[in-house]
Amino acid sequence: MSRYQTSCLCGKVQCSFTLPAAAVVQCHCEHCRRMQGSDYSTWVAVNADQFSIDAGAEHIRDYHFNDRSSKSFCSCCGTSVFGVNGKHFAHHKVLPLGVVKNYSSELKPMVQVYTEDKAEWVHLHEDVPIYNPEK
Repeated sequence: MSRYQTSCLCGKVQCSFTLPAAAVVQCHCEHCRRMQGSDYSTWVAVNADQFSIDAGAEHIRDYHFNDRSSKSFCSCCGTSVFGVNGKHFAHHKVLPLGVVKNYSSELKPMVQVYTEDKAEWVHLHEDVPIYNPEK
């Protein structure tokens, strides 16, 4: 079973997870774009029991943006390290793909979501299915 390591930018928070992933999602919703500060975000959703915080738990801070979802980040460098999306992935951790060390094609996007909200200059990947859930 594949095991992946993650790290924030400063390296103080380190986590790991095993596959299989429930999903690897490219999200174009305004919320994810604002939270990640980019044109879209790519998330790896793994069951919570496949995820562990290996170092730096004392540096993790949480921002709860509603009663079901939160973003956890490193208090030293500000990197998003994982989150909870209770609407779409209850009982999972969602990790920004960018914090995963040495990720491979095992973690390529499986689906694109909220594409109707995408930035006008973003081109969708033709080989990745599109799913637009109700908001």
